[in-house]
Amino acid sequence: MQSLKNTDRSNTCCFIGDGNQNKIFLFDEKAPYYKEIKSKIEKNVVCLIENFSVTNFMSGMDIGFEQCAAEIVLEQKQKYPAITLEGVLPFENHSVNWTWAQRNKYYSIMEKSDKEILLQYHYTDNCMSLRNQYMINNSKYIIFFQCVTSNLDNLILYAKSKKRVVLIIDSGV
Repeated sequence: MQSLKNTDRSNTCCFIGDGNQNKIFLFDEKAPYYKEIKSKIEKNVVCLIENFSVTNFMSGMDIGFEQCAAEIVLEQKQKYPAITLEGVLPFENHSVNWTWAQRNKYYSIMEKSDKEILLQYHYTDNCMSLRNQYMINNSKYIIFFQCVTSNLDNLILYAKSKKRVVLIIDSGV
């Protein structure tokens, strides 16, 4: 477990999805909304880099939005080599029940990441909430992805109470 206390995180942005695993299909490259959602993420990332000097990005590495955002950051490293990507893992075996293809994508992204942060070794009922709070506490900018029925309301309120800059990408579905 790594602590980032005493570190200036004013140049950091994190990505948090709404945890609605039923919406994973939106991030299939063949899905009708995929290109539009990916474009929204990319525009936000580039805007943060160019206009607000954001150089560090954190992703919770969940399937769907968080992995898509991490891949976009990795793509942008070609144009902006100073940016970094941190994978924030809620517990050690987070990907154990995913399909082979999902795990393969996850490990591919993590291999290219600049840093891996493991918050705890074992699953607990609140480990995902703790991961999200950790990322919010260590970021100035938070990009949330929400579907029509969002589970993010409390996280958005928490981020705003911490005086974070909140950006919301809606699925359009």
